[in-house]
Amino acid sequence: MNKKKVLIVGGSSGLGIHITKLYLNKNYSVTSISRKVNSKIKKKVRQISCDISDLEKLKEVLENLKKNKIFFDIIIHNVGGSQKIYNHDVDYKSYEFVWKSNIGYVVEINKHFIPYMQKKKWGRIVHVSSSAAYNYVAPSPYSSAKSALNTYVSSISRRLIKDKIVVSCVCPGPIELPKRYMTISQKKNNSFWKNYKKNHLPIGRLAKPVEITSVIYFLTSKVASYCSGAIWNVDGSEY
Repeated sequence: MNKKKVLIVGGSSGLGIHITKLYLNKNYSVTSISRKVNSKIKKKVRQISCDISDLEKLKEVLENLKKNKIFFDIIIHNVGGSQKIYNHDVDYKSYEFVWKSNIGYVVEINKHFIPYMQKKKWGRIVHVSSSAAYNYVAPSPYSSAKSALNTYVSSISRRLIKDKIVVSCVCPGPIELPKRYMTISQKKNNSFWKNYKKNHLPIGRLAKPVEITSVIYFLTSKVASYCSGAIWNVDGSEY
């Protein structure tokens, strides 16, 4: 039986490396597109170094994959972020930059590989969004970009389910990852963490990466066939 082929966009660090390791442990054939190559997994993963915000470079990578007849059964998009734009009162260009980082470039990737899935009549596409899409605690550019991503998933899923392609979305709350501000704050139990936990996080702790990756894995499995358009909140009842 052939291994299922999975593409993880942003799979070399942060939550992405946990996603990559999970699929390696499950014996998938894994390809990662990310800014930097991770030397710890270089022998097990086809790693492609590409900043997807460089659209011309991204198109070149996608064309090379097509030329070599490399397509995927599963795509997981773990990209985006606030792009260090923390103010609410910013101009159109700032909103556009954050929007492109969180949804714009992944649309280009999906457009490239969806025809292959349609031909096979099977596929899974999972986008990692954020609880910021609905709790609006984060800066407006980031929250609005993730809200747009969720809408994109809900809309495109309706058009692709007839080809047995399940498109879904996971909205994590804050995750315990090394060197992240929230992780450091939780460990120090400082005033920021105490206020955030009291006002926004009833569960009282950050999410473990496995609590997010397990949901992603389910959504890419065969048994997720009825989860088209699902927006899964994995946020510890964050509000």
